[in-house]
Amino acid sequence: MDIFLVEDSSAIRRLLARRLEDMPGVRVVGEADSAPQAIALIDWLQPDTVLLDMTLLVGTGVDVLRALRRKGFQGRILMLTHHAMDAYKDMCMQAGADGFYDKGSGLETLFGDLDELLQSERATGRQSRPSPLLRDSATGLLGQVALLERLDQVLRMVNAEAGKVAVTVVVLKGLEALLRSQGVQAAAPVLVEIGRRLSGCAGPADLLARHANEQFALVVSRAGSAQDAEAMGERIREALSRPFDLGGHEVRLDSHVGVALYPRDAISARGLLILAEARAHGSRLPERGSAVVH
Repeated sequence: MDIFLVEDSSAIRRLLARRLEDMPGVRVVGEADSAPQAIALIDWLQPDTVLLDMTLLVGTGVDVLRALRRKGFQGRILMLTHHAMDAYKDMCMQAGADGFYDKGSGLETLFGDLDELLQSERATGRQSRPSPLLRDSATGLLGQVALLERLDQVLRMVNAEAGKVAVTVVVLKGLEALLRSQGVQAAAPVLVEIGRRLSGCAGPADLLARHANEQFALVVSRAGSAQDAEAMGERIREALSRPFDLGGHEVRLDSHVGVALYPRDAISARGLLILAEARAHGSRLPERGSAVVH
């Protein structure tokens, strides 16, 4: 079950994410603390379930609920609130919510209900998405599974130290078309050179991965500040702006870089990667359900 968290408190978001990720079969695929960000990311990711707080930094949970149902979102939307009044519950249920839980006294009921849903999915034979490889065969870089595991380890280690982690996702437009036209083996020198240039931007403790055909990720485990993270993004853009050599022919790729910072932007590994990917795409996200971090 893919779950998206919408909650303005990073402390509560962290509590929910850790508890959910301990449940077999659950993946927290993204998070948001404001209505506009939540609506855009949920519409793009199309998760199975949304846990939606009533109070957000910008807008309200009811705004998100109504917008998603207008857009035709079919997943479950479970509302969370500290104001468990019947009037709020009735309003949410009429707007299309599937459940309503008091954060003060109803979280155990929420987790119990989610566990029942998971058991029902297992009983009906619903299958999880296949996992990508641990290593990318063309570049030798980390694959998506290994990246998520390592990033989660980094977040757990820095959590107690109140450190910052910067996650940068690079989308290279034109790379997938090159791979289709030339084949992976023929285009391998370009992939290797991309990895070499990105490695030149990384430090010895950083994580570098190729987690999709057109996407690479760089995790800086000791980011000094938001400004340092943005400066890293600029260095990556500059490194990838030079042409690549493919059998004596110049190849240019259009690089788009997105950065997400822990704990400012998200507190889960997938949440950070999804947000960085969304920022790399900018305001024009791909079609629904096309996000690659699962």
